[in-house]
Amino acid sequence: MSTSSELAVLLKKYIDGSIIPADQERLEKFMQLDPILKEFVEDLLQGDTIIKEYEEWLTARQLLDEQTLQQIKNQTLLRIQHPENYTSKNDIFQNRFSIRSLRFAISIAAVIFVFLGVFFVYQDTTKEYNLTISELDLAPAINKTTLTLSNGQKVILRNDKLGVKIGQEINYTDGTKITSLDEKELTKLNATIHVPKGSTYNVILPDGSRVILNAMSTLSYPLAFPTNSRQVHLSGEGYFDIAKKFQGGKKVPFILQTNQQMVNVTGTQFNIRAYPDEESTICTLMEGGVTVSSGKMQINLKPNEQASNISGIIHKKVVDAATYIAWTKDKFLFNETELAEVLSNISRWYDIEIHDLKNRDDMHFYGEIARNRKLSEVLNLLERSGVKFQIKKHANQHHLYVLK
Repeated sequence: MSTSSELAVLLKKYIDGSIIPADQERLEKFMQLDPILKEFVEDLLQGDTIIKEYEEWLTARQLLDEQTLQQIKNQTLLRIQHPENYTSKNDIFQNRFSIRSLRFAISIAAVIFVFLGVFFVYQDTTKEYNLTISELDLAPAINKTTLTLSNGQKVILRNDKLGVKIGQEINYTDGTKITSLDEKELTKLNATIHVPKGSTYNVILPDGSRVILNAMSTLSYPLAFPTNSRQVHLSGEGYFDIAKKFQGGKKVPFILQTNQQMVNVTGTQFNIRAYPDEESTICTLMEGGVTVSSGKMQINLKPNEQASNISGIIHKKVVDAATYIAWTKDKFLFNETELAEVLSNISRWYDIEIHDLKNRDDMHFYGEIARNRKLSEVLNLLERSGVKFQIKKHANQHHLYVLK
């Protein structure tokens, strides 16, 4: 007899009161050897789980009236909760309802088989498997970008559209209408765009400025900027191409706020990385000029310069700015990139949990690969630099561990 069949028979006997000491010992042994099974059986037998499954079945066939059904419920629960006090003397199944009870017991046996089938699927999902890199066939995660307005309206944006444009109306960049608002309402509302794992999204702001948002990023801004100022808030990573705007012959500043700092712009192109789970906020300038400030510190950047802010202390250095915007062209580009940054990029692009985000001083990565490639291809590229990975699968979630 298979394990599932034997368990079903033992549980059926346990519930209908016909289990003998040897069988009960066998059932208890099953549960002692397998804690997952014990937990599952306890959940299965808790409360009215089994009774409710077949209440409609019994009622439809008019086998039992309401009073009798309640008696069976009470007695079954009593047997489950206090089996040591249960004897055949008070067994409702052994007297005038024996025929009906037999049918009921058969129905219970049937539902146990169903639940045990579910258990073995459940048990399978709780196991942890080791995978080789070649077995890890994960494509970039597929999720939906959302647009939320401050009036509570929420729109799931289409993945087949390139981006969204905010103006007198809220449209996709190809002109397809998303929603329309009257001008009075437009000036009062703010918008928040959230880009999930495995995605990027283009946004055209009310002043014509263009933004590309990377995975796991959130941009908040007013649907209509005031005449003398433009201010937005970013959490995550974004590439900004800021439109020049004048008021009374003077440039209207563009201010980008993150949790750690403020970037003051007069018309320029720059990338900012400000993920809340990373200790530094990094601003890289491609064209024009920006002023990065945090507390009393203030630094001006020129093209191909980068400001790194850690706990309010800003450091400036010369970089190849193109390296830091490769993601806007759907590429992973590593150029002396530290391990923690590499793994963070992977975890935001693929549906996998990373369990080692510590930097190793002797590990820097070089290489380029398209972000539409399978994760196995990315990891194979990284392993050429000497790092080794272990992949585990628990239920439906993949986990990545760094071995060295």
